[in-house]
Amino acid sequence: MIGQVVIFALGNEEYAIPIEVVREITLLGEIRSIPQAPAYVQGLINIRSQAIPVVDLHVRFGIAAVEQGESDEASLNTESFALITEVNQTLVGFSVDRVLEVRTLEDVDPPPPLVTAPFIGGLVNLPDRIIILLDPKRILEDTELQGLSKFVPQ
Repeated sequence: MIGQVVIFALGNEEYAIPIEVVREITLLGEIRSIPQAPAYVQGLINIRSQAIPVVDLHVRFGIAAVEQGESDEASLNTESFALITEVNQTLVGFSVDRVLEVRTLEDVDPPPPLVTAPFIGGLVNLPDRIIILLDPKRILEDTELQGLSKFVPQ
């Protein structure tokens, strides 16, 4: 058993991240852009007077965003969410299309040999879907996390 996770959608795919690293889930409001930031950094959001960098997981994972109307579920909700996480003592927001549920996952299989993305920690095969379990410490490399902290006033 892996424990509780937050399951979310990027496009038509479902991913999970351990609930222990999720500090908060919020609607993604106004994002302030950051000049010369990497392409996967959407900008900064203000959460209770704290600037938090937001990483676009579509860009980070190389996944095309689903356009409105391409997915029945995606067309029901056009607002994105931010999973505010703490990774290696750094607060980072991950933008996602939809937050689906909190669930306890069991029977996590290792990724198949052809899946070489370091941030994929495993797969969960449910009767009606497959959930990709993410390793939050490997979504961004340590140097990238350090780079993000430079954008946030101390």
